[in-house]
Amino acid sequence: MLKKKTNNLETEKIKVVEIFRTVEGEGRWVGLPISFVRLEGCNLRCSWCDTTYSYDGKSYTELTVSQTIKEVEKLGLKRVCITGGEPFLSPSLPRLVQLLLEKGYKIFIETNGTLWNEELGKVINENVYITCSPKPPVYFVHPKLIPFIDELKFVIDSNIKVENILNPQILQFLKNDTIVLQPESNKEQMVKKALYIQDQLLKLGIESRIIPQCHKVLGLP
Repeated sequence: MLKKKTNNLETEKIKVVEIFRTVEGEGRWVGLPISFVRLEGCNLRCSWCDTTYSYDGKSYTELTVSQTIKEVEKLGLKRVCITGGEPFLSPSLPRLVQLLLEKGYKIFIETNGTLWNEELGKVINENVYITCSPKPPVYFVHPKLIPFIDELKFVIDSNIKVENILNPQILQFLKNDTIVLQPESNKEQMVKKALYIQDQLLKLGIESRIIPQCHKVLGLP
């Protein structure tokens, strides 16, 4: 567990863009009821990003960790996704995760994979599920994050190639049901490309799932 800090729950701040209840719209857990905590800031600028407000530097509220948890509790679910932006940019992420775990939450963390936090590694357990979505142009994944990845999610856009998915750095995770191919913005041409990439992976003995952004299909946040 984390060592006690001089800051307590009433003073340790975290930049929160929004907290809301919806259903999981992406990845292997699609359709499940879930609460989202979107944190501020991102170290990347993907051209097709659909949450640019999460890193505009003004669309957030500073809450204490305690206040953040209270807002999550109001939503009445025991499943919560911490996303961004890039949540690993937040120094208070480990503390937030630790306290949510202590309250019995199942936690999903969505990350672009480029960053790591040693303190987070100390609190991750079987109730923390990490989805890593490597981003162009280099699709870099931090080596220390790799052992904690539960799911790899690749946005299928005009640039991605099979070779980007077959990165030797993460090759050990290319096994059945851990790879999700997500067509960019649910575009028809990207669905076709996802089908092509899925077939190429299958020829190598690797299965993957094509899953669109289902929350957009349902008209949900």
